[in-house]
Amino acid sequence: MKTHTNITLPLIALMVISMFSSCEEKEDYSHIIFKNYLTYEINRSTTFLNSTLEGPAEGEYNPGSRQVYKDVIDNAQLVDDNEASGQEEVDNAYTLLLEASEEFFDQMVPFRSSFQELIDYAEIVQSNTEEGDEEGDVKSGNKSLLQEAIDDAKGLVALDDLTQRILDQGTLDLNSAIYFFNGEIIGRATTVVINPGFEMPGYETTDFGEVDGWSLFGISEDWAPLASIAEMESAPEGQFVARIGSYTLGIYQPVEELIHPNANYTLEFDVSLLSNNPDWQGKKYPAIQLARLIVFEEQEGDYNFVTVLSESYDTLGIEPGGFLHLSQSITIDAVSTAIGKKVAIDFEQRHTWNAEEPIWAESFVAIDNIRLYRKL
Repeated sequence: MKTHTNITLPLIALMVISMFSSCEEKEDYSHIIFKNYLTYEINRSTTFLNSTLEGPAEGEYNPGSRQVYKDVIDNAQLVDDNEASGQEEVDNAYTLLLEASEEFFDQMVPFRSSFQELIDYAEIVQSNTEEGDEEGDVKSGNKSLLQEAIDDAKGLVALDDLTQRILDQGTLDLNSAIYFFNGEIIGRATTVVINPGFEMPGYETTDFGEVDGWSLFGISEDWAPLASIAEMESAPEGQFVARIGSYTLGIYQPVEELIHPNANYTLEFDVSLLSNNPDWQGKKYPAIQLARLIVFEEQEGDYNFVTVLSESYDTLGIEPGGFLHLSQSITIDAVSTAIGKKVAIDFEQRHTWNAEEPIWAESFVAIDNIRLYRKL
């Protein structure tokens, strides 16, 4: 047994030493040159460069900047393609490429117009909110705080050497100031709707080019009646109302409100069925009022690219009557894609929205006293 033990122990020791030696040899990567991250950054940079243009417009790049960036990409490509390149050379090429990417980004003509829109919105919020203790008021001292943030933003956007990187930080700062200000408003805040009672221009008209705030949308035949601003003795707000019907175009307004995260929006308005004629068979149908909160994803008024945030189809009945108070609400969560976009309101009136079973009958409604509330 002693002889067996003496022979076995050295064998085990040799096996352990051999295993450790084998592991050490497998874990030695010093002879391998790692280039995968350089290759990835070259491909990413090349794709990005090919998507850019030089020019004076926002989002374009200063003259000559593309070639400077391309030269660094090309040099990195030479290192990547060279089988004799060492790890230090690869690492240096990668570092230079990252630095060139940042320098190129700073050559972009910054989006001053978007930042100016945010400044304009901040000024609207500040000027249309009173300090006080009532619902809709902001707590004392907050107007001056927001004004300071607005003044800082105005100074920033006027910089001659402004870069998008600086502008991005300024956008975060101003947004934070706006959200804080609105969070200090007691209860729910009334957002700014231009001409909510259709009192401007102050006379009856079918030309919505004259009507402040509101525009027409949709498709209408030449024979179809026109939407109009009409005078009413019983208008809930002022003397005038919007008069739209089952064959007229709808009306819309992009409201001066940039959508907040974690906010509840409530649209309220008054509507009255003015007339409701029977169809060609003498049958009458209930009139339906559609009201929506929407976001234009492209140009304002482009209904080919619209996201509907909320909508309500309210049945007004068959016979004309007095004004009804209608409302709808939506809550915007913290990750909504609508955050920071301008909300719009639109209205249409029909007997049905089923295109396969149209109802050929004419009706008209009056819309007035439109309000959009925000509560954080």
